[in-house]
Amino acid sequence: MKKKLKLKFEYDSPVMLTFAFLTLIIFILDTFAFKGKLKDAWLFTPTAAGGAFPFAFSDFRSILRLFIHVFGYGESSVLICNLIFILLLGPAMEERYGSVIIGIMIFVSALFSGVLNACFCQNAVCGAEPVVFMLILLWTMMQLSRSKISASAVAVIALFVAMLVFRKNPNGVVGVVITAAGGLCGSLFAFLTSPKARKAKKNEAALAEFRDETSPRFSVKSTAKTSKKSDSKFDNKKSYDDSEETVIGSIEL
Repeated sequence: MKKKLKLKFEYDSPVMLTFAFLTLIIFILDTFAFKGKLKDAWLFTPTAAGGAFPFAFSDFRSILRLFIHVFGYGESSVLICNLIFILLLGPAMEERYGSVIIGIMIFVSALFSGVLNACFCQNAVCGAEPVVFMLILLWTMMQLSRSKISASAVAVIALFVAMLVFRKNPNGVVGVVITAAGGLCGSLFAFLTSPKARKAKKNEAALAEFRDETSPRFSVKSTAKTSKKSDSKFDNKKSYDDSEETVIGSIEL
């Protein structure tokens, strides 16, 4: 007898997958349709006074640049490297902390690194390195939560920082520090939520399903309760039929 193989497509990590696909689409459009003009107009961080894109509160684009610079890339090799990290670590971290929290972390990482660049740097930068570093830190914290320090986690952090240094950030060491600070600031939101809280929510959902009349669990529960009641009625009937025993009452828990 042949067994049919059933595969179900699952969009398992909506925030991280959407972030990765949106970044890739923007890069393709900017490279082939806009010839780099989209990145220059919107996807660079604002800079300090005297820089290429000095920040100004009155300029809407300056404020928007603080957030969306993580979607900008000038080199395909950098984009692919970052997407590999995002798609490897992102879904696991989103499953652990939840889509809302991971979305807030990305937002904070982008904002914090953009603000620091606008305050201290003369050169504009783009890319999701702060988000990638945030994911690496979250992965490291997951190892620490198991009461151990993973050598592989330490090696990944060291190699990623070395990559930022040898890639020659336009702002030098200050730019590397800003990238690390953006990722660190975003990862701090991990302390505001707990994976145990997500387990509690799952337990509450399972309990709600158990109480739902349309759920198979409810039918099992109802069958067991009906059987218990039938047995109780049968026992009570026997007690009433027996002239030597008197039943005062019964309590069913």
